[in-house]
Amino acid sequence: MSVWFGIKGLHRNRAVVKPGEPAGQSAGPRRGSSERPESPVRPRRLGSKHHPLVALIALAAVGALAAGCGSNNSGSGGSSPGATSSGGSSSGGSSSGGGAYGGGPASTSPTGSATVTATSTKLGSILVDGKGRTLYLFQKDQPNQSACSGACASAWPVDPSSGTPKAGSGVKASLLGTIKRTDGTTQVTYNKHPLYYYSGDSQAGQQNGQGLNAFGAVWNVVGPAGNPVT
Repeated sequence: MSVWFGIKGLHRNRAVVKPGEPAGQSAGPRRGSSERPESPVRPRRLGSKHHPLVALIALAAVGALAAGCGSNNSGSGGSSPGATSSGGSSSGGSSSGGGAYGGGPASTSPTGSATVTATSTKLGSILVDGKGRTLYLFQKDQPNQSACSGACASAWPVDPSSGTPKAGSGVKASLLGTIKRTDGTTQVTYNKHPLYYYSGDSQAGQQNGQGLNAFGAVWNVVGPAGNPVT
């Protein structure tokens, strides 16, 4: 029995199957033949060289995607609001120009003709301004002359007026007057006593400055007759 093999259509060798040999096995070269048996052709695995390259490209793409996500996350984290932001500290009104109680001492800038009136308190009838704020006199003052300035005037703001003061209920208009201070402002007087506020009074009706000894003398509220109430 003979089996013919063809390789690439170029050479043909005749193989003889000897008796006793299993069929299907190729016989060796015939004796005396100079031809060598051709080596079997190994099948070539397609794409085997491309697998590492594809893997590297995939890894590079994953790395680039991860880097992009990280940069986006880091860039999107802004500062927390309210950091405070520059902007923003709030400032209250100046205590020297408040004029009303609750915002510091009364203003020394005249906003019109001052009004002086009398009101009943636990100390008796005393002088107050048109808004009910207590007025004081300074025992160190001379008639129509103030001895309070600088730090003293900051603690005891003067009662200012831009014109002739007005007499309210219980006040004698004849006792009202004004003086010019060294800083050019006008201060209300009553019975020749320059009149002041006290910075420690936070609202109308208070007399926290009564009887205080400060800046060299005592401070008192004033009665309708123009005398200190002690």
